[in-house]
Amino acid sequence: MEKAQSKAAKARLPRWLKTDIPVGKEVSRIRKTLRELKLHTVCEEARCPNMGECWGGGKHGTATATIMIMGDTCTRGCRFCSVKTSKTPGALDANEPQNVARALAAWGLDYVVLTSVDRDDLPDFGSAHFAETVRSIREQAPQMMIECLTPDFLGRADLIEPVAQSGLDVYAHNIETVEGLQRSVRDHRANYKQSMFVLEHVKRTKPTLLTKSSIMLGVGETDAEVMQTMRDLRTAGVDIVTLGQYMRPTKRHMKVHEYVTPEKFAHWEKVGSELGFVYAASGPLVRSSYKAGEFFISEILRKRASASMRNVAASVAEGRNKSPTIQA
Repeated sequence: MEKAQSKAAKARLPRWLKTDIPVGKEVSRIRKTLRELKLHTVCEEARCPNMGECWGGGKHGTATATIMIMGDTCTRGCRFCSVKTSKTPGALDANEPQNVARALAAWGLDYVVLTSVDRDDLPDFGSAHFAETVRSIREQAPQMMIECLTPDFLGRADLIEPVAQSGLDVYAHNIETVEGLQRSVRDHRANYKQSMFVLEHVKRTKPTLLTKSSIMLGVGETDAEVMQTMRDLRTAGVDIVTLGQYMRPTKRHMKVHEYVTPEKFAHWEKVGSELGFVYAASGPLVRSSYKAGEFFISEILRKRASASMRNVAASVAEGRNKSPTIQA
């Protein structure tokens, strides 16, 4: 299918993209805690439409939050993102890893996504801070499942590895769009091959770690380009893929090229399964940190942990059976 003709930016929002404003006691409680601890969530910064469902637990009762660490100001300027930018953001908060861990332990969340702004101003781009935050959460909330949605660290293997080995459960890095649209959608320091390298290197560093990536639709891509991107992600060893509709945050950001139909999203979800992804979530309101996806990912992780425990128990039992009998 050739590139769809650009839809008028003034077109009315399709009915399938209209959602309720996030409200409720749980949403208010988490907002209050965030302000007290001076923490930022990508849920708020990116104006995510799923915020109420995620924070409140949703139909699956798996309460989640996506915490944005290393401040609220990014050194890059992607054309789709509403996070504010600066070449010289403020210094990192050395207490943030402990503050984040304490907040998450107090909330009793089941699944947390840690993400961050890009910090190209730092010598290690924030890699050590990311890893320290994961370790702090592991100490204060060992039962919590942790996903990290990281920057590309400019494709440096020595900065990817500390995060991959920090104790997280899912390593996510977003490819964002198809290869041909990278320069018109993302900051010039990001690119397709660099992002694919991040995902590949995570698998080389820790093969058992679940990896995840996300694609925005509606920015001018063709079906053939989406298919190739999904194939490339599988070749890179990516386990989980999400696809969602690009929504223009403000008039200063790039326009929506088209509103992709729910039927087309359902098609890509089916394709994801056929390509062998462990899990594929595709829908107009799906985001890289999508709540329903976290429920199913948590189930995958629980099953893996259960299987691992059974294997350990079986090995111990087998060892006992093979122990030599000492004659009196």
